[in-house]
Amino acid sequence: MSDHEKEWVEYSYAHEKNDETKRAWEELSAEGVKSYLERQRPTLCGDTASLMKSLKEAGYEVGEAQDYKEKVEDLLCSP
Repeated sequence: MSDHEKEWVEYSYAHEKNDETKRAWEELSAEGVKSYLERQRPTLCGDTASLMKSLKEAGYEVGEAQDYKEKVEDLLCSP
C-alpha cells in the first residue's frame, strides 16, 4: 500500500464509530486491508452521495462527514 493509503487506513480506523467494525478492521491482514480498500475505492472516490449517506447512517455529524470526505479525496482519490 502507498503511504497515502496507509494514512487513510489509520485515519478511517481512528474515526470509526462502530466498535464491531473497528474489531473487524483489527482482524484483517495487510492483504485483507488492501483488498477492502480496493473494493471500497469506487464508492469512496466516485459515489459521494452513497459515501455521505453511509457516514450519516454510521452516526457522523455533518462536519465530521465533510472532513472524512475531504480526507478520502486527499489521500485516495487525488492523483
